[in-house]
Amino acid sequence: MNVKELIKNKGIGYWICAGAGVLALVMAIVVLATYSTALPNQQSGVAVGVMLIVGFVLQVALTFLPLRFGAIIPLIVYTIAFGMVLNLIAPAIADQVNNVHYQGGSFGTCIFYAVATLVIAVSTVVACFFAQTKDGKTLI
Repeated sequence: MNVKELIKNKGIGYWICAGAGVLALVMAIVVLATYSTALPNQQSGVAVGVMLIVGFVLQVALTFLPLRFGAIIPLIVYTIAFGMVLNLIAPAIADQVNNVHYQGGSFGTCIFYAVATLVIAVSTVVACFFAQTKDGKTLI
């Protein structure tokens, strides 16, 4: 099967996952470029960026290995990335709630990280309910 037929056979679930994968790659670049000023207490966002890139790479692999519930694999990685973001931004949220800004960071950027990673994870969950291929043929 050539690449043209492979792409032509992809279902809506695959395209939702592919969009989430591209968004994850863009978000990884944003996180890696801005975490030093955005996160409180000079925390490192490298792990979040790496997890988002891993999810993107897994999605690329699933392009060539169609699995019935393949979206679950990058979903696990994106959910871990979302949990990491929540863990990293907790001090910024506490600062905002208490109106005491001594830990540094940017509350708005932290919330952007959380919302973007949540959108990536939720869209991958939605993709699990759609077919990954048009003809229904998968490896597993």
